[in-house]
Amino acid sequence: MDKVCVKYYGDKVWMCGDTYESLVWNDIEKPTKEKMLELYAFVLIDETRTQINKLLAESNFRVLTDYEKDKDLWIQYRKKLRDLPATWVDGMDVPSPP
Repeated sequence: MDKVCVKYYGDKVWMCGDTYESLVWNDIEKPTKEKMLELYAFVLIDETRTQINKLLAESNFRVLTDYEKDKDLWIQYRKKLRDLPATWVDGMDVPSPP
């Protein structure tokens, strides 16, 4: 929950615990548990996109015209990475490199 508080309520006064019930809000009404879970899903998606972008950047050289070793496998891997945000659900692992 603390990631949600920092990202979406950084300008508010709150004390964050490990659970929704332990959240304490001092200057606004406490958001509903459903709202916090919805925002947490967005945080997870953002973190996954950041990880995907890092993995794509790290593998860029493997699809250059002069790179030969397992090039087709790397192209498939990078496609899976790019497609992942559209199919991602909480708990899904990011594809492993070849």
